[in-house]
Amino acid sequence: MKRSLVFSVLLVLCVVLAAPVFAGAKQQSGPVTVNVALANNYVSQQLAKIAQAEYKAEGVTINLSVLPENDLRQRLTTEASTGGTTYDIFYIGPYEAQTWAKNGWLENLDPFFDRLTAAEKTWYDRADLIKGMLDSVSLSGKPYGIPFYGEASFVMYNKELFAAKGLTMPDEPTWDQIYELAKKIHDPANGIVGFTMRGTPGWGMSGAPFVTMVNAFGGRFFDMNWNATVDTPEQRGAWSMYKKILREAGQTDILSYTYNECIGLMQSGKCGIYYDATSLAPPLEDSTSAVKGKIGYVAAPHGKLQKNTAWLWNWTMGINPKTTAAKKEAAFKFMLWATSKDYVQLAYKYDPTGSAIPPAARSSTYKLPFYASVSYASPTLKVLENMDFTKPTLDPVPYVGLQYIAIPEFADAGDIMTRNLADYVVDNITLDEAIRRTQAVFEQVAKDGNYKK
Repeated sequence: MKRSLVFSVLLVLCVVLAAPVFAGAKQQSGPVTVNVALANNYVSQQLAKIAQAEYKAEGVTINLSVLPENDLRQRLTTEASTGGTTYDIFYIGPYEAQTWAKNGWLENLDPFFDRLTAAEKTWYDRADLIKGMLDSVSLSGKPYGIPFYGEASFVMYNKELFAAKGLTMPDEPTWDQIYELAKKIHDPANGIVGFTMRGTPGWGMSGAPFVTMVNAFGGRFFDMNWNATVDTPEQRGAWSMYKKILREAGQTDILSYTYNECIGLMQSGKCGIYYDATSLAPPLEDSTSAVKGKIGYVAAPHGKLQKNTAWLWNWTMGINPKTTAAKKEAAFKFMLWATSKDYVQLAYKYDPTGSAIPPAARSSTYKLPFYASVSYASPTLKVLENMDFTKPTLDPVPYVGLQYIAIPEFADAGDIMTRNLADYVVDNITLDEAIRRTQAVFEQVAKDGNYKK
């Protein structure tokens, strides 16, 4: 074992033993059980495992279950909208948080933070939470959730393939530069794909990279008066780029590719460039990956909009406002523990590869020796610290959200948009028809949501 690793493990033990024991506060109303459902992914699975082994609170039982993401969303949306109390902690993303906070489906966490002692506030270090992540689950400056882990987006590229072609990737590439580089890398005769990106329809699938492309090209979906703005030169530029880069330099079966297929292709060493979530970098650096140590990471592509062109997502814990006061207090203390610096150390103790550590939640995580040395850590932090969730576009808009619009209607509208995008990509419809259909969808959203006066 290397000396640095020994020191890190000792540091884990010292920090955990020295930290204030939030979870140990005695409950005033007798024993309580706090029910939490988590999304079925590795970081969340590890939280369930670590919490079961490590979390101790007098009179409190934390009942954790792990559900497929679609099932989780459906159950929690039903629970929140009907005032149910099956779950005491809601495990959601910023898309839900914005709407749910407005609807009164989430508890304002400021009073809970205010009741912390000075020692507890110092231990938790709320200022260390990455601002863009916390802002994404806040409303009018008040937090309605605490991000457990999150992601932005950036460009991942195969340095070995670039070197073979004598190519250089800019630190802050434009979409035009990415397209030109992808074309030069693309070599179907030798099984090399120039560029990969999600192609499967869905507002959270192909919609995620595509909406950031719209933003980068200077497009928006509504003006300040809620007039739909899909049929604009800027949006047309984004639609055209999405199609031509995948058709001319992308995977053969474009529409079947989720992030899982993109990761597999990139891991194989047969792809030059991949644009996707920062949280997807660890599999590329895994010991089983053919490209371990061969991947470079740079900023999300830009266009007319030169900054803030990445996306933002996180899995956040919020409190069900309909649950009891005792459960709310117990839930908050568990949330503090799960989002603390101590938990980061515990996650490293359980998985020294760093894969269980919640990314994109705390700035200090990226300064820890065992994490800062990872090749994607510094580029990830750079993206995170330069995001502004409230200013997604070049021109002003009446909405927030970087890869989606934080209104209830966007889930359906975004799904329809990406189906139109898919039809356009495979030549089932023309660009004019795709734009016309999508413009009509967003015009209807403005009417149905009573946004347009």
